[in-house]
Amino acid sequence: MEKRYNFFRSNPVRLIINLILVYVCYEICRLAFLFENWNLYSGTMSWGLFWKMSLGGWRFDTSAIFYTNAIVILLYLLPWAKKETNWYHTMTKWIYVVINSFCVILNLGDSVFFEFRKHRSSMATVQEFQNEGNLGNIFWEEFIGHWYFVLLAVLLIIFLWKCYRTPATPVKPARRYYLTQIISLVIIAPITVMGMRGNTFFTATRPIAVSYAHNFVNDPLQTGIVLNTPFSLIRTIGQLPQKTPVFFKDQAELNAIYSPVHTPADSIVPRHKNIVIFIVESFAQEFVGALNKDLDNGTYKGYTPFTDSLLQHSTYFSQSFANSGFSIDAPPSVLASIPRMDRPFVLSPYSLNHLNSIATELKNLGYHSAFFHGADNESLGFNAFVKSIGVENYFGRNEFYADPRFGGKSEFDGTWGVWDEPFLQYFCAEIGEMPQPFLASVFTLSSHHPFAVPDKYKDVFVDEGIHKLHKCIRYADFSLRRFFETASKQPWFNNTIFVITADHGSSKRTHDVYKNEVGGFRVPIIFYDPTGELPTGKQPGIVQQIDIMPTLLNYVGYDRPYVAFGKDVFNTPAEDTWAFNWDFYPQYFKGDYVMRSDGEKITEIYNYVKDPLLKENLKGKIPQEKEMEREMQAIIQSYMQRMASNSYNASTKD
Repeated sequence: MEKRYNFFRSNPVRLIINLILVYVCYEICRLAFLFENWNLYSGTMSWGLFWKMSLGGWRFDTSAIFYTNAIVILLYLLPWAKKETNWYHTMTKWIYVVINSFCVILNLGDSVFFEFRKHRSSMATVQEFQNEGNLGNIFWEEFIGHWYFVLLAVLLIIFLWKCYRTPATPVKPARRYYLTQIISLVIIAPITVMGMRGNTFFTATRPIAVSYAHNFVNDPLQTGIVLNTPFSLIRTIGQLPQKTPVFFKDQAELNAIYSPVHTPADSIVPRHKNIVIFIVESFAQEFVGALNKDLDNGTYKGYTPFTDSLLQHSTYFSQSFANSGFSIDAPPSVLASIPRMDRPFVLSPYSLNHLNSIATELKNLGYHSAFFHGADNESLGFNAFVKSIGVENYFGRNEFYADPRFGGKSEFDGTWGVWDEPFLQYFCAEIGEMPQPFLASVFTLSSHHPFAVPDKYKDVFVDEGIHKLHKCIRYADFSLRRFFETASKQPWFNNTIFVITADHGSSKRTHDVYKNEVGGFRVPIIFYDPTGELPTGKQPGIVQQIDIMPTLLNYVGYDRPYVAFGKDVFNTPAEDTWAFNWDFYPQYFKGDYVMRSDGEKITEIYNYVKDPLLKENLKGKIPQEKEMEREMQAIIQSYMQRMASNSYNASTKD
């Protein structure tokens, strides 16, 4: 007798039921994790906060569950009538139970070891212990000591086995069967991919990373509750930390060459000014006419008339560099003085570390802080990162749309987010409502592919030069002008120091001096104080994005020790200034020279001032080579040590 079609026993419905069972197991493991580590959370935990963390944690559970059950999903929905047999269903059940039992064991086991490392295990943990010979004894002792977790694991595995629902989809009529399977596959396949990503294709350009857990917690330690171990392992595949190099065995020698600990001078002047930081998308130095007076035989005008005029009243330096060529690295560099070190910090195993930043430090002086980005609120994970470094409020596209004063969704650029001009006006209005003193930073987005400007300006900002990006740079510069026009009328304006920089250089380079690995990192870094307290014009020396934090902290009169990998360029002799970046290989700038390494030995040295096209390799020909090499090694070792030991915010530790 043929089986009649029953929707609730069909493949897609039974698949959903079985996946829900896995969600239940993950949540039970989360509760078990909390109770096992209650001594770490008892002073700050409430059931309301735990519920919030669980809601956030389901994002990460979804990613892990869809990743680990991808083969199960495919086995269920494969449009093949011959699979509807007992042996096939039994095989699928075994695969389902084995995979998810392993994930349960990982979550429960990691609950035990969390107190030792203070974060979920990752591929870095696997690498760290892969050569240990006594792991068997350790695991056996913990196995005996945590017998209740063994019992819980057994119960959850039995739960998965007993509650598993086998589908009973009739294969006749064949047309209905294949139509149902194909439609289910077409619908569930993209849902599966979005589940793996942890977000939709439309709201974020990148899948969620472990650092995204900061969105749902008040302290980095709490990310252990939000995350699950399968997700942490999967998302850190290929993100193993580099082995900390030991160029200097003597810590005192290392600290004498380079230390990121900043101690305020006795003569510090308390100013407590507001701080406003602009990170302008792709705002490369090449586009700023006033910074390129020698280009095109002195005829080059650039695309930034407002920035050119502002430079006349601002402080900038002979050489200025980004610490990376990627947008995702800009907030760590600018706001937390953390350079890219071979890979994006927010995607590294260190992204769950306890961090200090300009926001955490200024909070000690009563500053309020906010970060603005006109894209979707989850774009690039900025909202999670700035929360992890102590920024109190995040304003994105959602908040802009909710404000009736600025045009709402009509100001959407059709691709990324809100046009720069209205968003900077919104930025100005919002910071005007913040209590003083405040720290406010904004990341713009209009100078980005597909290189468009608002329709009302299509006849004002036309295609210029070689690239369409140039009209967007003009529009970004115009948007800055409009911001300063509005801000200059506000009561907080004269008590504010402004910083303008780019997230990175541009790939759309016209001049040869900007087409190499020195010119490509050149970005403006401009300090503007309306009161005129700062010296105006070009100053000798080198400045980089990671210098912004220590420079501003010292300028406003911060009176406590802190850690920052950059330097205070206002109080560092020009000959002692330097810059460092590492996208594809380490580069160290000092004086007129840039030094490159393959990670172990020096490969190239150029006089990038006299030889901007980098034609003559001076390796072995300059007396400063050994000193520069030691300084670069000290920067790298100090960074790796502090990140590996999670001591970036421990200002008194070396």
